[in-house]
Amino acid sequence: MNWRTLPMPRLLLPLVLGIVIGDCWRVSWQEFQQWYYWGFGGIGLLFLALAFRPDFRARAWFGGMVFLVLLCLGFFRIEQNQQWNRAPHFSWQAVGDSCSIWGKVLEARPAANSFRVLLKVKARAAPGTKKWQPATGELLVYLKVDTGQVTPQSGQHLYISGLIDTVKPPLNPDAFDFRAYLARQGVYHQLFAPMGAWRIDSVHQDLPLTLVLQAFCLKVLEKHLPSGDTYAVGAALIIGARSQLSQEIRQAYSNSGAVHVLSVSGLHVGVLAIALRFLLGFFAHNKKAQKLGLLLELGSIWLFTLITGAAPATLRAAVMFSMIIGARAVVRQYNIWNILAASAFSLLCWQPNLLWDIGFQLSYLAIAGIVAFQSWIYERWSAPNVVLDYIWKLTSVGIAAQLSTGPLSIYYFHQFPLFFWLSGLVAVPLAGLVLMLGLSLFLLEALHIPADWIGQLLSWSIQLLNGLIVAIHDLPQAVISGFWWNALATLGMYGVLTLVCVALYHRKLRWLNVALALLLVWALAQWPGIFRAQAQRQLVCYHVPKASLLDLIQGREVLTLSTADTLPELMAAQNHRFHMRLKKEQQLDWQSSFRWGPVALQSGRLLFGKHKIGLIGENEGSPLLPYDYLLVHHNPKIYPADIPKKTKLIILDGSNRFGTRRWIKKLADELNIPVHDTAEQGAWILNL
Repeated sequence: MNWRTLPMPRLLLPLVLGIVIGDCWRVSWQEFQQWYYWGFGGIGLLFLALAFRPDFRARAWFGGMVFLVLLCLGFFRIEQNQQWNRAPHFSWQAVGDSCSIWGKVLEARPAANSFRVLLKVKARAAPGTKKWQPATGELLVYLKVDTGQVTPQSGQHLYISGLIDTVKPPLNPDAFDFRAYLARQGVYHQLFAPMGAWRIDSVHQDLPLTLVLQAFCLKVLEKHLPSGDTYAVGAALIIGARSQLSQEIRQAYSNSGAVHVLSVSGLHVGVLAIALRFLLGFFAHNKKAQKLGLLLELGSIWLFTLITGAAPATLRAAVMFSMIIGARAVVRQYNIWNILAASAFSLLCWQPNLLWDIGFQLSYLAIAGIVAFQSWIYERWSAPNVVLDYIWKLTSVGIAAQLSTGPLSIYYFHQFPLFFWLSGLVAVPLAGLVLMLGLSLFLLEALHIPADWIGQLLSWSIQLLNGLIVAIHDLPQAVISGFWWNALATLGMYGVLTLVCVALYHRKLRWLNVALALLLVWALAQWPGIFRAQAQRQLVCYHVPKASLLDLIQGREVLTLSTADTLPELMAAQNHRFHMRLKKEQQLDWQSSFRWGPVALQSGRLLFGKHKIGLIGENEGSPLLPYDYLLVHHNPKIYPADIPKKTKLIILDGSNRFGTRRWIKKLADELNIPVHDTAEQGAWILNL
């Protein structure tokens, strides 16, 4: 492969670098305006001078100018996307104050004890006034909804009153950082609206075409599919509506390595493109008919993209296939690396924050891995018949995709499915069948043609897919979990894969030797963390709403005191346990007594090395004196006489009600004792 034949990857690199620099180095709006025209204009003029007066001897200067122009383009696009630092943004006047907001609903979905809405703010008004002022920005809103109350939908407008606050950071160590995730989407603030503080604007209705099409498709699926997992998987697989998926079916698809079929992505667009090319093959008999067929292909692909909500992975595939169709239309050969890079370049110029979208990253890495490794893997074995050849080709595609996405999946999800190759053999063909049956069903229903037999076939296909995926999930050791890689380790692994790819293309052993050397360095770099884990001693009181969770860590073993259900406990503590490289876990009751090396619990007093911690809960007596810290859980009745004046700190965990926390904070203030409230300050961690 000649690097000079790949212009688009070379142009994509500085654009991505500029976006990364702009994300890491934030500047104010005033500074941005000051340097925007001078910097970008000066580089642009120099670029034009070199372009109109070409000189072979100045090609390095010309290439450098192109690099700088695209670097600045990436930097300026990411800065332009940060609306919060501009005056029209609602946060310049509304944060920390109660105000009224009017805006358009972009997303709406049920949440725990509320209804979550992403609102595009259009106007705001100060409390007690009816003077509305134009405003911009996006706001995350949690609506308290009464039973039977009509909930808002995408495209509708809302009036909301309440206190706007910044999105809070995670309360537990190593937990998913929802604040950072929202910041990548341009959302920095949230609002909790009780019943009566919000209403739907019945005058302004702006339902997008996407929502109308999705509503029609969901109604068709409700008509033909039984409720439960069959309907939920059908809605997720065909049109990307995942709100009905149960936790059990999500876990089964995730642990079997087939979760990608539940998100409409390049796989779905690829299946649709192949089917369209086959069905429209009769247009190839002359040039005019061929162009009409290509237009029908393009229209169908983008209609499908609209129906599925234009997710990043679907957009990537739609743009890429559109470029491939365009290349076919002008009868030119194309390089898939250029097409892949050109689609990424287009999308990042339009929305630079897509660079941080997990689906966007995994989607491009999967395609890149298939292009780079699939043919080499497939050529390692020659199948003796057509059936085995098909199975091996499909398996080689799955292995190549896992090679490229595996490190990033481990970085984000801390697990690796061992039977991904088996789930690929099941999920890919059945997902393609379900997709084509579903789209056929939508078309026939739109034309008012009876299609009950297609609905029955669709139902059976989804049930077969679910049954096989659950069977793979139930296999022993279906998934290996507990990985914890930081960003540097992940980049190091991709460096190894890149060197292996270069070695395969150039057929040079020295590149493979460099890859092995880098892999050795990568492995040696993991050992200090393992040695540190052997000597670690830590107590962690996590924040779990309405429950208590305490981890006592010694080396790579952990003793857990918990009243939380399994799912809330995993959400609060699992990532930190992975980070601490814990291998053995044991659970005990809060009322139990035990001794474990320097850790002991007896009569409500926990000894953790040299630290003494009193534990007091509902219907429990006062802990054995003396103690340095007092951990309060499950709303006990406490009076000033129950708290020794020498107490260093009072810890309130998530099991305490608001009234209990307020009362104990008042007592602590009278006794001049500091308080750590996990609901406000996050988990309490004590290291030996």
